Amino acid sequence: MTKKVADLSVFQGSSESYMKSLKSHGIDTTVVKLTEGTGYINPKAREQVANGFKVFGTVSVYHFFHGHGSSEAKYFLAWVKSFGLDKSTVLALDVEAQDLPWKTTAEVNAFLKELKANGFTNVITYGSGSWFAEKRIDRAKLIDKHIWVAAYGVSQPGIDNANAWQYTDNYDGLKVDASLDFDGSLSGSGVVIKPAKPEYYQTPGLYEATQSVLHQFNDVQFKSKRHTRLIKGSRFYATPIKYGKIYRLSTPTGYYTANKDKVKFIFAVKAGDK
Repeated sequence: MTKKVADLSVFQGSSESYMKSLKSHGIDTTVVKLTEGTGYINPKAREQVANGFKVFGTVSVYHFFHGHGSSEAKYFLAWVKSFGLDKSTVLALDVEAQDLPWKTTAEVNAFLKELKANGFTNVITYGSGSWFAEKRIDRAKLIDKHIWVAAYGVSQPGIDNANAWQYTDNYDGLKVDASLDFDGSLSGSGVVIKPAKPEYYQTPGLYEATQSVLHQFNDVQFKSKRHTRLIKGSRFYATPIKYGKIYRLSTPTGYYTANKDKVKFIFAVKAGDK
């Protein structure tokens, strides 16, 4: 059964309501941009993966390639594992960057080989129809033949036996790329993927905000938000306190989250050291 797959990056929404809106417009699942090169992580990826899973039941993820096969694959895999995505997950490689050499197949294979060596066998390579036709990506030489072809304004992918076809960059006026997955190679086979549970700091010390804005609350329940907020890079001293199964960071003026995705632990301090 052919499925419609929305391609999400930092330019699209990440909330559960956004995913439900996509579903109401006929989207069956999503493929989320996770990483790029060896230093970029999509800041919306964790929420996009989690809420995509809630609404659609499956999520695929992809890496935007800059031609350094093994090193980029290792970077991508570190985040795949951090997100708790299991080995049934479809991992896609987006091959379209302008800085890539004319012939990219060897480095694409190096990337795919690293994924497979780590047990991730459901892989697919993305590229424009012209790149496949001109053998910039030589499908015949790929160690995995599953391909995801981009071709807009035409009635078919233009490449024989393509597994998936990205056919629009503005599906239903929603400003989101959409693809047809012909055989499950892009969206997977319906295996449930459970994102990793949030992790929390438990050591008193100096912390740093890693979100663009970190809100402070009057109460440990986070029911009353203060006007105080920290910008990314701001540092503060705090003592973690347990709240149910999670932790909050207690300060003299209020409480912050202790979620490791939103703050970074700098160093520990003992009472009286500050």
